[in-house]
Amino acid sequence: MSTATLQPGAGVSLAGPQRTQWIISRGQDLTWFIGSSLISYLALGLMAVGFPVPLIQFIWFFGIDGPHVQSTITRTYFDKAERSRLGWFLWIPVPLLLVGPAMVFVGFGSLFFLFAVCWQQFHIVKQHFGFMMLYKGKNKDRTDFLLDRWLLLSSLLIPLGMFVLRTRPVIIQTVPLLAWLPAVAISLYAILAAGWLLRQVQKLRAGLPMNWPKLGLLAMAIPLQWIALLYGSHFGPDGIVRAGIALGLFHSFQYHRLMWFHNRNRYSEPGAVERHGLAAHLVGSFGVYIAIAIGLNLVLNYIPAALLPYQTAQAAIWGVAFTHYCMDARIWHVRSDKGLATALRMA
Repeated sequence: MSTATLQPGAGVSLAGPQRTQWIISRGQDLTWFIGSSLISYLALGLMAVGFPVPLIQFIWFFGIDGPHVQSTITRTYFDKAERSRLGWFLWIPVPLLLVGPAMVFVGFGSLFFLFAVCWQQFHIVKQHFGFMMLYKGKNKDRTDFLLDRWLLLSSLLIPLGMFVLRTRPVIIQTVPLLAWLPAVAISLYAILAAGWLLRQVQKLRAGLPMNWPKLGLLAMAIPLQWIALLYGSHFGPDGIVRAGIALGLFHSFQYHRLMWFHNRNRYSEPGAVERHGLAAHLVGSFGVYIAIAIGLNLVLNYIPAALLPYQTAQAAIWGVAFTHYCMDARIWHVRSDKGLATALRMA
């Protein structure tokens, strides 16, 4: 999921009693949107004690992460109303499948794969930001927008920047001034984090409303980002696999549950078959949804990657993930899409 755009003051009011609101329900949100991070911490622990990384990677890629990428198809290409709305944008896979092989062909393969991994991690950052904004909207939380925003973004992007600089020393060799960047970033981050924590204490002591779902999300996502990327950096550039597994597990479980919540709500409404076509036939059970996602991942990702272990082919396969990133950035805007707001029970 990309950013669920919900600007300060968009459809919210400070009037009325404050009551904690969840996206689905307290139990579902704590299990899938917040608590599923525990699976990521478990994966990190298993890798740290020597559990075979390839086995964890297979389970993650084949059964969880890959299918989450393909699940986007269920509410775009399978949905005739969305196909009409998206129009030419549906053809975006064509250039995205070609950009990787083109960069490999001209000798920039290493740069392309670094870019691909950074885009993948930025996509995860955007999803956490999107969930934070959903919780701010649900709980009429109009305060501290910039403070929340910069804390989350810096907490997620600074570890990524440090990973890149630690595992790609040629960058600092090329631009020596960048050697100072981590120390400066961490110093500024410490000031920002301290200010954010003091603000939470001040609100709590003053008896002001506390957005507990948002705080729970941040409490689980921020340490995970630091731990996963700093741990992965000890293994050089290939350490992104270890970090990516941990971060991708949390991200994928969140996404699967939100997508299923959206699909069940949107495609089970009266007249959904006529409006949305094939998509409305695929919501009979979660098993059907996940089987389709796994099947699409098998055909579009797993089999091509297994049969074509060449750098050019692997670069092309990244185009499937890029399509997911771009499509997500287009279809998850609550403020401008009334149908989406209704399906997510935000309206």
